[in-house]
Amino acid sequence: MTRGLGMLRGIVYFVLLIGLQGALSSLLTRAGITPPNLFLLTAAAYALRLRAVPALLAGYAVGLLQDVLGHGLLGLHAAGLAGGVLILIGLRRFITDSGVFQSILTVVSAILGQWAAFLILTYWLRGGLVTVDALEKVLPWELLLTLLVYPLWNRVMSWGLGKRPSADQQMGR
Repeated sequence: MTRGLGMLRGIVYFVLLIGLQGALSSLLTRAGITPPNLFLLTAAAYALRLRAVPALLAGYAVGLLQDVLGHGLLGLHAAGLAGGVLILIGLRRFITDSGVFQSILTVVSAILGQWAAFLILTYWLRGGLVTVDALEKVLPWELLLTLLVYPLWNRVMSWGLGKRPSADQQMGR
């Protein structure tokens, strides 16, 4: 794939990401359902494709984009996605096959890392960023729907961001 085509695919991917995440958020939130977190899946894709420091920076940048677009607390999702990426960086040597187990481990560990970062920020800022109500209502829906969309969105990410390195290539990281 030429560099220009890869860049164009990346731009189209992010336009699709922003549009689809916005549409899902608008539609599902009205029904009282937390939408899947496509930004988290994008950060996870970078964690599985890049070296540790660039992956962490890319995850933070994707989260910052989510914060800017969502008009929320600036840096909250950036720190959350960086937390998810950090967990995946530690686990990626064990995530070598492309089966169901790999998908579940990727999504669950990224979401747990994200929510762990949210909990740390809640404690540090002494605020109500994460409440028991949020853990009961938001986390299960986000986990379930993100798990359900991961196989399809993984194909979109492979198209837009490039293929994941093979297990042999990952061992050198």
